Amino acid sequence: MHRPSGDIRRTSPAPPRLAGIDVLRGVAILSVVFFHVLIVRPFAGPWWIRWVGQGAEGVGLFFLISAWSLSASWRYRAGRDRRPVRSFWARRFWRIAPMYYLMLVVTGIFTRGKSNVAPAAMRANPHTWPSFLAHVTFVFGWLPAFQNSWIGVEWSIGAEATFYLLFPWLVGFLQSSARAAWGLLATIALAWMWPYLLTHWPGVSWPRWAGGFFVWAFPAQAFWFVAGLWIAALTSRADLPKRPVWWGWGVLWILTAGIAASYRWNPMMGNLVWLLPNMLLLALTVRNASGLRILTQNRVLRYVGQRSYSLYLVHWVVLQSVVMRYVPAASPSTVTGFLVRAGITLPLSLLLSEVGYRWVEQPGLAWGRRWIARHLNGPEAPVSAGRETRRAST
Repeated sequence: MHRPSGDIRRTSPAPPRLAGIDVLRGVAILSVVFFHVLIVRPFAGPWWIRWVGQGAEGVGLFFLISAWSLSASWRYRAGRDRRPVRSFWARRFWRIAPMYYLMLVVTGIFTRGKSNVAPAAMRANPHTWPSFLAHVTFVFGWLPAFQNSWIGVEWSIGAEATFYLLFPWLVGFLQSSARAAWGLLATIALAWMWPYLLTHWPGVSWPRWAGGFFVWAFPAQAFWFVAGLWIAALTSRADLPKRPVWWGWGVLWILTAGIAASYRWNPMMGNLVWLLPNMLLLALTVRNASGLRILTQNRVLRYVGQRSYSLYLVHWVVLQSVVMRYVPAASPSTVTGFLVRAGITLPLSLLLSEVGYRWVEQPGLAWGRRWIARHLNGPEAPVSAGRETRRAST
């Protein structure tokens, strides 16, 4: 695999901090929260309920953003870290592990080993030591019995962990936009075939709780990450025109999102249908499209987006184990019940996510930086490329 020269890597500018990316994270997490508020007591309501029912696709937007932002930071850091691959994995660990581990403990203690926070189809798998070990080591995403059985929303972290493991090789192999485009087509085909491959596996009969594995496992979600790498390859080109983005792209995004939100899709088809509008939204945000500035400069959404990881991990437990248990008015399958659930779940979860962001996430990142500096990079000036980089890019 082609490896950029050390000089190119050393002179790569630091990736810009785009406020719009945090805004998109805010859009994604609010979509997920409102979707979960709906599905605990689903009902057929006004037209906008159908839009709320599409909120699960906010996770795909998270995956897109993750792949794009990691690709941008990789180009900057790979020429500065002495051990770029190990440093990358260490940064990812310290980014997600502290809050995630805390929620494993909190959920285990709060539910006293009961799986009431897990989706109904997976409640045959209560909290056990094998499940805890699988979650601590991040392999639970490949084990159907444990995939989403502890916190209730952790399946996406399992998919992310697999992407992190493969990222140093994927980002090198898919560094050209042409390769990334072919990779996107290949992973879309894989997602389409994944349920068929599982259900036709010789001698295997899948129980009911394994249904999520058909949709949530990494092979079914990989196209989101590859799509993010493709957008990164396209938007990082030096010859990319600097002129303002044509307003028609924004109109196209509105049309595709409107069409996607107007129908009820099965989970796999919904993923594929929402790929195009989510890709357009990310690309337009990266290019700082003028028509989107009313969205991408929204300070409230930016605030929520910066705390989106903690909010993602805490909101389902708050909804299932607090709101649904102790607030009778939240139980009806009506618009009023939905509004009560949302009106309590969102502010309470935001309050807890603020605590998690300030006292767990940020200290975890600081600890990670110190650990990497001490154990991986050392006191010397960083070098452009070492043997580890060569292994990852060959």
